[in-house]
Amino acid sequence: MVTFEYRFDVLPGKLREYERYTKGPGKDIWLKFKGVKGVRVFKSMLGGSSPQRLVQVDLESLAALEKIFTDPTFRKVKHIFHGLVTHMSDSLLNQVSDKRK
Repeated sequence: MVTFEYRFDVLPGKLREYERYTKGPGKDIWLKFKGVKGVRVFKSMLGGSSPQRLVQVDLESLAALEKIFTDPTFRKVKHIFHGLVTHMSDSLLNQVSDKRK
C-alpha cells in the first residue's frame, strides 16, 4: 500500500468556490477509481497556519495512482482544483510502522 498525500491552501477569495467544488466535481473523486482503499481529509485547527488542508489517499499500488493521474475525467477535475488552491505540495508515503495503544 502507498499513501499519496497533498497539502494546500485555498486561494484567498475562493473559499465559496472551493466548497462548491468539494460538493460538486471534487466530491469523492478519489473513491470513484479502482485501487483506492481510503481517503482522509484534514483541515488545520490553527487557523492561520499553512497548509490549511491535507488529503491522504491510500492506494493498493503506485500503478493505481498512475492510472488515476492519466484518466481524462480525473485530469479535468484536477484542473478545476488547481484553479482554487495555492501552496500545493505532495508526497508519496510508504508505511513502515503502525503502533497503537
